[in-house]
Amino acid sequence: MEALQKTDLIPVYFYGKRYDVPKMLTVLQAFEFVGYQFIRGCGCRGGVCGACAAVYIHPESHHLEVALACQMKVLAGMRIIQVPYFPVDKPGYNIDALNPTTEQVGQIYPQIYRCVACNTCTKMCPQDINVMGCISMILRGDIEGAAAASRDCVMCGLCTSRCPAEIPQFLIFLLARRLDGRFIQKPFRFLPTRLERIAAGDYEAELNALMTMDIEVLKVRYQKQQQDKQII
Repeated sequence: MEALQKTDLIPVYFYGKRYDVPKMLTVLQAFEFVGYQFIRGCGCRGGVCGACAAVYIHPESHHLEVALACQMKVLAGMRIIQVPYFPVDKPGYNIDALNPTTEQVGQIYPQIYRCVACNTCTKMCPQDINVMGCISMILRGDIEGAAAASRDCVMCGLCTSRCPAEIPQFLIFLLARRLDGRFIQKPFRFLPTRLERIAAGDYEAELNALMTMDIEVLKVRYQKQQQDKQII
């Protein structure tokens, strides 16, 4: 902490209050540096879970911009808040009882028909997904295309937060990917066998060994596994 405090500090505004933080920190790290404790809204810290959605204004612009707080470095003078959860209705459904069609998606999420093609959702996506394009694919009946194009969605909900039609795009994309996996994509050849082995407990001993392994030994093993993958 002492080393951080000796580095160059820049002013940022969290929830309207000014703080001086080291300029090399991510937004999430800066929040914690000044004393915020996260009960939720921190997640994986690696940019893959979408839990740390943030909205900010840069001093050189009056436009609202978005980011994942664990990915973005702080900017001098930025005014920022976190939005760890955006409230939307999440209807339940039995995937096995559905069909991979536009009509089926529209029955569960009728808001999709209210899309006015304003593209605000795409502009809000921190993952650079063509959100409006994916919605258009679903409306055209291309569930498979929408599933593939929305694969990088991390469910942060920022697209929905600015949508004038109040469409829960991120939940619709999740449904599209589930429909694609259940009804459109061919099943993996060895999946049934692997599921049978899991049910039979064939991997329990290995999992228990990993769960009880010393953390440093586990790190070395993981690093070696990653290196082996790169060699292959």
